[in-house]
Amino acid sequence: MRKYKLGLKFFSLFLICGNFLSNAQSVYIGKEKSTSIVFYSDAPLEKIEAKNTSATPVFNLSTGDFQIRVQMQAFQFKNDLMKEHFNENYVESDKYPYCTFKGKCNVTNFEEGKEQDVIMTGTMYLHGVSKLISVKGKIKKQNNELILFSEFFIRPADYNIKIPTMLTKKIAEEIKVTFKSTLNEYKKN
Repeated sequence: MRKYKLGLKFFSLFLICGNFLSNAQSVYIGKEKSTSIVFYSDAPLEKIEAKNTSATPVFNLSTGDFQIRVQMQAFQFKNDLMKEHFNENYVESDKYPYCTFKGKCNVTNFEEGKEQDVIMTGTMYLHGVSKLISVKGKIKKQNNELILFSEFFIRPADYNIKIPTMLTKKIAEEIKVTFKSTLNEYKKN
């Protein structure tokens, strides 16, 4: 089963990369398990937090293109019931297994050791809905790695994720998303 999952992960990475790798001298790929996506809902009656470390972003410095695909069932919660409700009742991960973002970064030249403010603008696809978004963040180039960080908010309603009226005090109208990743330069064998 583990070989199947690893094979599926590499196949998925290959599909995501598409034409990125054809111009490989300026492509950076997320280091294994270095990407952390945390969402946090701070509602009056309950605080909900989940973390996903299975996504692998790809960033082409020569074009500014950035892509990531996030498996929804890979989010880990403090208890199994929260995870079940998230996957079955809200994001419907059997029907919509991934959230993807494809966009462009406004900066493509990074100076070693200097943190720079950036904006990624592109399309987020979540729960069957595509939405154009702009996300502010920071990128630092250090030891030939790119360290990415961003905090932004999404509204479940924007992605047709319905929150039952009786649960509106348990789930926030806006969900805080924190993204961190370290990317290495892709080296063609």
